[in-house]
Amino acid sequence: MRTASRSAPKRKDKRCVARKTRGLQVSQTPAATFILLSYCQEDTITEAVESLLEQNCEPIEIIISDDASTDGTFDKIQELTNSYRGPHSLKARRNDMNLGLNRHIELAISLASSDLMIWAAGDDRNAPGRIQKIVDCHRKTGAKLIFSDAETVGPQGGPGGNAYKRALFYKNFNTLDAATSFSLFLGATAAWHKDLYRKYGGLPEDSAYEDLILGFRALLEDGLHYIPEKLVIYKEDVGISAQLTKKISTLTNQERRTRMLKGQLAVLEQRLADARTFGLAENSPVVRKMTQAAGKIRARLDFYDGIGAVLASGHYGWGAKLQGIASEGMRRLRNR
Repeated sequence: MRTASRSAPKRKDKRCVARKTRGLQVSQTPAATFILLSYCQEDTITEAVESLLEQNCEPIEIIISDDASTDGTFDKIQELTNSYRGPHSLKARRNDMNLGLNRHIELAISLASSDLMIWAAGDDRNAPGRIQKIVDCHRKTGAKLIFSDAETVGPQGGPGGNAYKRALFYKNFNTLDAATSFSLFLGATAAWHKDLYRKYGGLPEDSAYEDLILGFRALLEDGLHYIPEKLVIYKEDVGISAQLTKKISTLTNQERRTRMLKGQLAVLEQRLADARTFGLAENSPVVRKMTQAAGKIRARLDFYDGIGAVLASGHYGWGAKLQGIASEGMRRLRNR
């Protein structure tokens, strides 16, 4: 369906605010579960939550989950949700300890009643009709992953650069191109079906962003759908990913480089596992391309343990060994 119109265990949570409202009966399965994840975003969380609670759509389930913020984020979430009297089933909760992004996603999946999950972060806003547009689209297409355009906002509040449009899925849905791409679509616009989790399993550690995994899974399933409308107001360089980038900026050149390579390797290894689960043969062009790319990255990582480690490895061929030594050696010289 390459159209282009055009499980974590449940945890007991004592710090939880839940409100059942008249519009959604407990016995009904909602058309969608909207999941808003937050972490230390007290400056933006009010706008994010308000844009969600003011959606013009049929009743759905809303889960607002905070990853043990150390600022006033959850206090603001509680203030907004305690006064809510709308048609949706609303639950606000927080983790007892910080789980990190991917483990937090997996916990939220376990809490969702609907198979169709629409996602947002505590620093972005939703266009007024986002939820209904996605629900209608899913009913029509049965897509496993739906994504859209976004209105981008720069760090100073002005128009953003729309850099996300350079990602692959805004150009084509080619599986061979996607196999080794590390930019598929803007994850902040995503909605996806639990089948992508049930069939293929959990997510790697936080060094591998979920959109790079789920986008490839949906492509394998021929289940991608792109809505060319700006359904999210996306703030550039201020989200959880940006917070991680700021932490990485304090590392040495070698630490930054090895962290990036480990993240790319985690993505490729998970995609290889997913391709095999889907049923691709080892000699398929997609599996071969990812295997070769993973070998090159392993050689580059081994370089930082010494050239001898590269030469002694049996996990990749001589082409990857020579390329890894040459490329990382030149990078080290330039960064001195």
